[in-house]
Amino acid sequence: MSRNVLILALFISATRSNLKQSPTTDDPWDLDGPCQRYVEKFAVVQSEMVQCATNWSIPPKVCTNCFQQYIDFKQYEYYTKHLDNIFSLDNRTCSQVIYDNYLLSYSNDISHALTSKIWEQSRCDSCIQIKWNFEQNKSEVAFSDRTMQFQNRLYEWRNCVVNYTSVPFRMSEIGNSSDICGLCKTPFNDLFSYYWKIYITPEIDFCVDVETTMNDTIHLWNDVWKCAERQDRNRDLISVVVTFGILLLLTALFYAASYIQGTEDSRNLISYSRLDTRPQRSRLISSSVSDSHFRRQTLSPPTSTISVPVDNPH
Repeated sequence: MSRNVLILALFISATRSNLKQSPTTDDPWDLDGPCQRYVEKFAVVQSEMVQCATNWSIPPKVCTNCFQQYIDFKQYEYYTKHLDNIFSLDNRTCSQVIYDNYLLSYSNDISHALTSKIWEQSRCDSCIQIKWNFEQNKSEVAFSDRTMQFQNRLYEWRNCVVNYTSVPFRMSEIGNSSDICGLCKTPFNDLFSYYWKIYITPEIDFCVDVETTMNDTIHLWNDVWKCAERQDRNRDLISVVVTFGILLLLTALFYAASYIQGTEDSRNLISYSRLDTRPQRSRLISSSVSDSHFRRQTLSPPTSTISVPVDNPH
């Protein structure tokens, strides 16, 4: 009995091993076997893009670190959409099989997520321009000028910090007592001024890579190294207090005006209620009286009576 169980276990293990080693395209029941190799290659470039995006997710810096993986992924996506000369066993092109043949297309869904949810939402086109050349597989990449300007200023500030610290550089060793805040204040202000000028300009954006880098730099400078000047902190505190005071004053004036208005309305209502009731008119002019009749009565001249003496007969 135990021998039979052992033989069965060995048979199952060997079968699983053969299935893992043999390509999926060897399945005689798979109508889409001729297209499977392209799907497998597509899965590789998609997974490389996912891996790169995940590795550069804290902080998110996909645009400047994963552009090559993105180009490879989009290039092979283009290739899978033009498999018009390769057919499945039921005489459908492999492009139709991958994208249109079934109710769901996982390859298409993953491609859409990588493009719209990662690359486009990161606003990568604001930092990187890709000149696509899918036909010859020679797409070119160029960083935008504002991205290069920001990067140069960032490296200038970082070099300043490294030059005035111990070697090897350890970020955790820089504290409030360090001279870094004073020695590297100028390159930091230059970096922030350039970033802020672009940030407030309408219709011009930085990609998420630049924004997160600048936010982390400000946090490091102000909160970790405590390089923010005390007068700047006091100015911010005064602004908050003044704003809060103005809002509080406006709220108080609003409620005071509402209270006064309500008191006046109540007082007028009481005074009206104490007035004597007016007597009704004893006679009303009928609406049936015409205007012409009224005008004739008022404009007719008064009649005078002339007395004529009469002689008494004798």
